[in-house]
Amino acid sequence: MTDGKGVMFVNHRGEIFPAGFLPLCCGRFPEDSVVDVYQNHPTFRALQDPDQLKGNCGICEYRYVCGGSRARAYAVTGDPLATEPDCVYEPGQDPMPDAC
Repeated sequence: MTDGKGVMFVNHRGEIFPAGFLPLCCGRFPEDSVVDVYQNHPTFRALQDPDQLKGNCGICEYRYVCGGSRARAYAVTGDPLATEPDCVYEPGQDPMPDAC
């Protein structure tokens, strides 16, 4: 997903979040630069690095493309880098086995 990667959410109070459904406040506008928060806040940096992901997401060959939902991982585990709880894919399996 794109939580913290190419997107951010700034609410009506100026609080800066990695996404609208990921309630991890990383700063406050205008006191904090949105560019600086996006580029340098530890939460954004971690979310932008697929190698920081844990569990199945951390070993999945699609982590650079997919990355799972960081908001769902946070909602279920309290850790935005945890395994995507709704993903049924098992890393290393062929997602499209031969039908013949």
